[in-house]
Amino acid sequence: MKRIKLDRLFDAARNEDAPKVDVADIVMSRVSAAREPVASVFSRSLMWMSMASSAVAATIMVAAVLTWQQNADPINEIINAVAWAAP
Repeated sequence: MKRIKLDRLFDAARNEDAPKVDVADIVMSRVSAAREPVASVFSRSLMWMSMASSAVAATIMVAAVLTWQQNADPINEIINAVAWAAP
């Protein structure tokens, strides 16, 4: 193409208005349909955290009961040994 013809095309392109297109609603509906709601992701992570904390609490409780039983046995033997002295 010649330089003059290109200059005329450039001028025509500068003077031309772009068509007004609003695709925001279409795009937002596709985006919202493609991803999970934030509430379900948040509640799922809370569910896993509560399950993990319950498992840790149960483990700690079992360890505490076993430790208490092991440590309480000698005390019971001492109390039984001197129980005959108390009226």
